[in-house]
Amino acid sequence: MLTSVMSRDSSFLRLTEVHQWLDGLFLAHRTALLSLELSQAKLLFDRYESNLLAHMKDEEESLIPIYGERISDVPGGAVELFIAEHKKIRGFLAEFRQALRELRKQKGLALKHKAIELLDREGMYHGLLQHHHAREQNALYPWLDLLTSVEERENLLAGCSSLSAYQAALAAGQSDK
Repeated sequence: MLTSVMSRDSSFLRLTEVHQWLDGLFLAHRTALLSLELSQAKLLFDRYESNLLAHMKDEEESLIPIYGERISDVPGGAVELFIAEHKKIRGFLAEFRQALRELRKQKGLALKHKAIELLDREGMYHGLLQHHHAREQNALYPWLDLLTSVEERENLLAGCSSLSAYQAALAAGQSDK
């Protein structure tokens, strides 16, 4: 893993805080689902999904293009890999959104069985996501720190809507809800 000597405030590694926040939102969703609180599970999933999609948009529109232009042949850190993982993540999100709609039609034991199936799929997804986050933390963010000036980093981070949303949630005391 590359390490950075710069202040964390001007490092792309700040985006790992967004990952942690998103993980907390997803866990809150899964906890509500486990309790069969379907309305709450859906509400939390919607919040998680919208913030995760904003985070991936930040990366795809601002960060990954710069990374791709300025470096090549990073083991485990190819641009195509990040984009492919984002596509896979979006596929899982669509699957979960549909499964949550279907759950509302279930009752009794069938509801419990379908909830278990969804929780199992979400567990698989969570493993993929953790692997993806590690790839970003160990390759994308440290390399971007090395490839950009402090001013450029600060401007790019200021333009990350997911970081702004995380900071707003933190300020409102909603960092994991």
